[in-house]
Amino acid sequence: MSEGSIVEDLRLIGIPGTNKVMAGEFSRLVRRAFDDVRVKDPVKAGLGALIYPFDPRLAALAVTYHRTASRVLRGLYQSGAKRLEPLYKELLAGVSADTRGWFKDGMTFSVAVSNVANFEAGGRQIVGVVKNAIVDGAKSRGISLSVDPENPDFKIDVRMHGDTLAVAMDLAGRPMNQRGYRTDRGLAPLRENLAAVLLMLARYDSRFDLLLDPMAGSGTIAIEAALMAKGQAVWSPPRAPMAKGIDPYREFISDDPPPLFADAEPAIIASDIDKRMQRVTQKNMAAAGAQGLIESWCADFRSLDAEMVKERALALGLTRERGLIITNPPYGERLDPEDLTGLYGELGEWARTFKGWRAAFIVANPDFERAFGGKARIKKPLSNGPLKGYFLQYDL
Repeated sequence: MSEGSIVEDLRLIGIPGTNKVMAGEFSRLVRRAFDDVRVKDPVKAGLGALIYPFDPRLAALAVTYHRTASRVLRGLYQSGAKRLEPLYKELLAGVSADTRGWFKDGMTFSVAVSNVANFEAGGRQIVGVVKNAIVDGAKSRGISLSVDPENPDFKIDVRMHGDTLAVAMDLAGRPMNQRGYRTDRGLAPLRENLAAVLLMLARYDSRFDLLLDPMAGSGTIAIEAALMAKGQAVWSPPRAPMAKGIDPYREFISDDPPPLFADAEPAIIASDIDKRMQRVTQKNMAAAGAQGLIESWCADFRSLDAEMVKERALALGLTRERGLIITNPPYGERLDPEDLTGLYGELGEWARTFKGWRAAFIVANPDFERAFGGKARIKKPLSNGPLKGYFLQYDL
């Protein structure tokens, strides 16, 4: 790797098909956080990665507040090598020539790889080569680094973008969806960053929307809606991004990051038929610092008459111009197919009583659309982990 293969960028990695959503959220955060900083349009690296010029302030902002990304990375090196020996040589040359000071004497690190199927060697072999090149390259500069898989000072992320192998520092040190507030996952958890994507696709706006999740489960969608509305930090104490302890990010990440939209007052109802799940939602709300931002109900959605919901919301002070039903309905892994089809049909009939509202779902069951009825105004591929699915939005 020549010195010219050293890169200096900020990379937001997300769910495939969410580039536009991630870019929109980041632009919103930057506009709110800084008066003197604007971001250029990012370079898209595939369907789920954005590349921006590196700025430690923007990196700190992203790893603290960006809710739709699954990883926030500082790009360090890249290589077009397809075999281990040239990869080692190129990476060694890059680290040896690197004067940016991103590693310090005595620090420890670990390496993780993903999405490297196009490389000639396997993941474990790539990990070994990257570790050796970083240690040897630092040593050539008189700096001692060592590997600590369990408790490293920083983590290195290695992944393919097309034909290029990218080596980056993982600024969070873990997936961004591991916020730290989920005390109980429930039976079919929705990843936190996927819930945030769902809200962005539905164009949830806390200033105008009364949000109702009638199958709230552990409350992830409602909690993400509340925290996104307030612009609260991704991490629930004591959890914090790994970058908080590393220069130059530490000066831009406070111990108690303030909400960026502190004056927001979201109107959110999280309801579930299961009393135990209501208790889980309330525990997760408390862990997330979302108390007072969400009304937690226990009810069968079929009992939530549209007028009753509006009247009860009004009594609670939850007045809004628009309404948004948004949920993650069951996919059928634990229900009889006929029961599930019937449930979808009842959900469609019930939703259409909320005249003038919008309804948004993430679904992975091919029978949903037919059973729900009507035609979705928006249909977009959006997978929930290994389950191929769609985001659907209806005007009611």
